[in-house]
Amino acid sequence: MNNRIRISFPVFAVVVVGLFSGCTSRVVVPPLTSAPTNVEHVGKFVWYDLLTDDVDAARAFYGEMFGWEFDDYGKDNHIYTIILQNGVPIGGIVASDQLKQDVEQSRWLSYLSVENVDAAVAKTVVAGGKSFANGTDFPERGRVGIVKDPQGALIAYVRSDSGDPDDAEPKPSQFFWTELWTSDLNAAEAFYTDLVSYERDAEADNAVDGSVYRVLKIGDRRRAGMLQIPFDGVLPNWLPYIMTPDPTAAAKRAESLGGRILLAPEGTLHSGSAIIADPTGGVFGIQRWPVQNN
Repeated sequence: MNNRIRISFPVFAVVVVGLFSGCTSRVVVPPLTSAPTNVEHVGKFVWYDLLTDDVDAARAFYGEMFGWEFDDYGKDNHIYTIILQNGVPIGGIVASDQLKQDVEQSRWLSYLSVENVDAAVAKTVVAGGKSFANGTDFPERGRVGIVKDPQGALIAYVRSDSGDPDDAEPKPSQFFWTELWTSDLNAAEAFYTDLVSYERDAEADNAVDGSVYRVLKIGDRRRAGMLQIPFDGVLPNWLPYIMTPDPTAAAKRAESLGGRILLAPEGTLHSGSAIIADPTGGVFGIQRWPVQNN
């Protein structure tokens, strides 16, 4: 997953003070897996939530786009929507008007598995980041903390009560990669390497159009990508990718459903990926896998 590129995101101006804290009595979220695995994959991105001001529009778009199904989760106030792909929970949707403080633009929030949420939050703050939600326990899910890293990218830390999703080959219409767009590549690499003991996969380093792309791994597992933001008007952020066998067709479908193409497949290596904004403003990537070299 190292064929990144050229892109121009809209500016993300997001305030998520106390994202879940302050309303935990109303929020019930599902476990990370439909069946317990009792295994933690520290350093793996294990869950994704869309924070949006239009849940219905998001459901309509992603349902048509990827065949996702949706289910309200919780007994009383159904403020959390679970996303399922072929019956497997892969993420959620949170109505931004249910948050303690408004989110100014719809966006995806990526969850990183860590050994100790409180220690990870504290380490982030010491390194110059900011905590928005300190370690908080959620029945069934586990312990969650939400921060901005030292360069300003929003990220959630999680320690699951039932274990993380198993490693498996990517399947169409499922999340399978997450990459950091950062203002200081070396500092970001140093921070996350210290946070979860990543190592750089030197064999996967790449440079396209002058942008250095790095891949971080633990053991023999590649877990995340990083690149220095190459354009003005883009703030640091973690971007999730969804696997698709045909990025060109998927990008056209997204546009027909009301999405915006921020980076077309034709502008990427081997036309193998694209960056899309859904009709509510949430930005995500699509990627063919494995990469085709011709």
